[in-house]
Amino acid sequence: MSGVAMDDGTQAPAAPAKPARPWRARVVQVVRILAALAIAYFIVATTVQQWSSVSATFRSLSWPSLAASLAAAVACLWATMMAWRSMVGSLDHPLRIRDAAPIQLVGALGKYLPGTVWAYVVQMELGRRVGVSRAKVFIGSAVVTGLGVTVGLVLTAPGVGVAFDGADATKHQTFAAVAVWCAVILLPFGLACCYPPLLTYLVGRAMRILRRPALDRPITWRAVLVSSAWCAVGYLAAGVHVWFLVRAHLPGVHGLVGSVFAMALAMSISTFVIVAPSGLGAREFLMAIALVGLGVPWPTAWALTLVSRLLFTLADVAAAGVSAAVGLRRIRHTPSPLPEPAPAEEA
Repeated sequence: MSGVAMDDGTQAPAAPAKPARPWRARVVQVVRILAALAIAYFIVATTVQQWSSVSATFRSLSWPSLAASLAAAVACLWATMMAWRSMVGSLDHPLRIRDAAPIQLVGALGKYLPGTVWAYVVQMELGRRVGVSRAKVFIGSAVVTGLGVTVGLVLTAPGVGVAFDGADATKHQTFAAVAVWCAVILLPFGLACCYPPLLTYLVGRAMRILRRPALDRPITWRAVLVSSAWCAVGYLAAGVHVWFLVRAHLPGVHGLVGSVFAMALAMSISTFVIVAPSGLGAREFLMAIALVGLGVPWPTAWALTLVSRLLFTLADVAAAGVSAAVGLRRIRHTPSPLPEPAPAEEA
């Protein structure tokens, strides 16, 4: 690069370029390794801590029931991934399934760390590898989480009375009643936020806070309905997962409908317990409340919810492993895209 001309005609040396900061890359790499190790630790710890409580109930269940329940849990995770893929696609970043699956399913393992944010962090990093901006990965994940909670609350609404009956039958009536009331209070707010113009406005505000470009197009009814439909499929699969475990106590269609309600209540409300890895503890308690309201004795209900948690943990690992084997190698070897545009300066 040429220097700056001086008064005497000579050239002053150009200012040296700013040195690269390899320490940043090293810090990022260390954080990635620590996050991976922490995820593995919490998954193993969750499984080990639950094993003594669920072993007796686990042995009482038939292997076909356990296998079918595990398959239904994987189907639930797959439907959630499809809901995420649909929403990110509506933000002008269509993804093939083999690209979307590693991002969402592998990234979802971050939920086993305390604090919901870790799942988003992992998904943003993986999404960046295939050219989706971190901001839009985050927005897509957050919107699908909100839609999923709303769909869960809608499925919970017909069984609120049963939930209150279950709350009255537990030793923690106050906490249980507060959790059920949260479902009642949050439902109208969730439905309002599903209105596309309002949802577009809220997302636009979030993008502005993140100092990122505005959405290329408004969120449409089609995007909301397709993602919500996939969320509903996920809840139905989760209900089938529970029903295969409790059908000895809740047989028939009544048991299947009750299982969908129990899982919808547990998954939607436990989303807000961000301090617990993957809602650990809160989801089991809420599911047990619903099952008790449906007529399952508390000790049995609690043991079955722990078996459910164990199977879902296995499903998370299996789904992430398969999707990583299929698509993550391609993502890892794809050159990183150009840097994201710099944030716009405030006026």
